[in-house]
Amino acid sequence: MIEQFEQIKSIIDTKYSGSIIEEDIDRDFLVVVAERVAELMESNMELFFNHLYRMDIDERKIHRILNNPNESESVYFLIAKIIIDRQKKRLETKRKYKQESIEGWDTF
Repeated sequence: MIEQFEQIKSIIDTKYSGSIIEEDIDRDFLVVVAERVAELMESNMELFFNHLYRMDIDERKIHRILNNPNESESVYFLIAKIIIDRQKKRLETKRKYKQESIEGWDTF
């Protein structure tokens, strides 16, 4: 698991250094997430679904993928795409509705 975090960190560092095309980074990141999805699905489905719930992933999308597998892409990659898309939307929402610090609460 530590090496997966190192891979993700490397991908993010590379993205912000501007030395690789964004499509390559997205593909590398997708591979790392898909590998983690595969690992969890094969070893601990309960934990896998718990993570999906905590990330607020639409269960209908997962259900659709699991019941109608796509022959051109693995289930792991399709689920990884859903996870990445959800996290991107979450970050966009955070940026859009960013709250300012509440006076007096930042001293703790």
